[in-house]
Amino acid sequence: MRFRAALVAFGSAAVFAGLVSCGKAEMTQQERGARPGETGTVQVPAPGGSTPSLPEGPGPVSPAPSPGPAPEVPAPPEAEEPPPPPEFSRILWVSPRGADAAEGSQAKPFRTVAKALSVVRPGEAVFLETGTYSERLKLEERGGGADRMLTVMAAPGASPVFKGGSGNGTPMIDVRGAYWRIEGLTLDLAGDRAFAAFWRGKGAHHGILRGSILKNGTEGAGVSIAESASDVLIEDNEIHHFKKSGEDSHGVVVQTTARNVVVRGNDIHHNSGDGVQCLGPEGGATVEGTPFDNLLVEDNVLHENQENGVDIKTCTHVTLRHNTIWGHRRTSTSAGEGVVVHLSASDVTVEDNTVRANGRGIVVGGVRVNAPPTRIVVRRNRVLDGDGSGDNDGLGIRVDTSTDVKVQHNTVWNMPGPCLVFGHGTSGPSKTLDLRNNVLAGCAVTLRGGDDRGGVVMDRNLYFRSGGKAVFLRESEELDLNGWQAATGLDAHSVEQAPAFVDVDSEDFTPGPDSPAKDSGADLGLSFCGRAPDQGAVEADCP
Repeated sequence: MRFRAALVAFGSAAVFAGLVSCGKAEMTQQERGARPGETGTVQVPAPGGSTPSLPEGPGPVSPAPSPGPAPEVPAPPEAEEPPPPPEFSRILWVSPRGADAAEGSQAKPFRTVAKALSVVRPGEAVFLETGTYSERLKLEERGGGADRMLTVMAAPGASPVFKGGSGNGTPMIDVRGAYWRIEGLTLDLAGDRAFAAFWRGKGAHHGILRGSILKNGTEGAGVSIAESASDVLIEDNEIHHFKKSGEDSHGVVVQTTARNVVVRGNDIHHNSGDGVQCLGPEGGATVEGTPFDNLLVEDNVLHENQENGVDIKTCTHVTLRHNTIWGHRRTSTSAGEGVVVHLSASDVTVEDNTVRANGRGIVVGGVRVNAPPTRIVVRRNRVLDGDGSGDNDGLGIRVDTSTDVKVQHNTVWNMPGPCLVFGHGTSGPSKTLDLRNNVLAGCAVTLRGGDDRGGVVMDRNLYFRSGGKAVFLRESEELDLNGWQAATGLDAHSVEQAPAFVDVDSEDFTPGPDSPAKDSGADLGLSFCGRAPDQGAVEADCP
């Protein structure tokens, strides 16, 4: 499992380490329910295959008595239920072929999940066998803990499907209590206007949704975490085709009263809103004075959602890293950003992502509510192959209205629009902006810098434009690098030269042995492997 708890504060580190330590246990044949063989007395042949002779006595052997009635052989004892895996103190079984009057064993399963939930205790699991279930589950407080979670999961090798389509607006899984784990289920809303999984209330904390498929809902999201719920892990799921007519429906949405959420390793696609969103004040979703706090979005594939890959609004302490984000295009409600950080977000780090084929790559600022985005770091991202079709801007990185933003060590490649835009704030200036150690190459416009800016540090960047000199726009004036340096006083040590990456066709943007990016960056306090940091997103010569 890939969870790195030290990177996100989930209250007690020991408690959350227990939360994420649960995993599937391998089961023996007996544990899967095979009955042991019948027991009884067995004659063992002597060596050579003959029956052993009777021992010699002091006199002749008497003839064997005539056989009497066969002794009564007791029936073999009924096979006991196999012990649960060490992870669980007991397993309750549910199957469409079962009966709620049964005992809930593998041999005699319950018919409904509700029956199992009525008797499950902390540390126990409910195993669901293959079949279709029409139930809606309410997971309430049952006294679980970090070392005694309450688990609802697919039985080994099983494919249980929860099927909607009845018009029911109740969440398919409604989590109100603590330490619930859901794993290996398919939640098919079949058009119902309902959340697939909903954590809500202060009592809904330390929950896990893992390895499941969520699809086809028409409410505002597939997964919603709200009303002061906290410490929730959404991991290794596929979340797709949540579409609300004329409105957003996100893959995962967190409201501002929630906190401590990890979204990891998911495939989130074809939703009518964003892949992942921290809500802002629209629709009354924000409670005054309660910005969402502590979100980690990592190792996901976010693609082809109708709006953006990740939308960070009224949120604090957010990290987006190691995600692959592609295929978002401009609509009437969105510019098709891979990542957008705006409204009043603060303390956000966007690092080590691959952002490809979006209408815009990474955007900081724009629409503003209260203070602008503050303390934002954008570093070591690869922003590639912008989409300039239709009304798409096809730009790489844009820094709009914001304060204290660092754009460092990024590689922007092959944009039909600008590689970089800053100083054109729609609701205020770009203030305290650090733009260093980036590679901006292969774009129609190398950068577009406006004068609505203050406190800009810009240096040690590598520029390149195939087919001619790099193009720098200061407001509407077109300049080359020398003209840009003279007019702005920026980029004193930046150069224009082909970056000589190892292999751009296979997207290996490591500086090659003769690359001008090698050892040419300023030391910004990040780790590096040569005499000095390399420019761009990838550091060469690391073991």
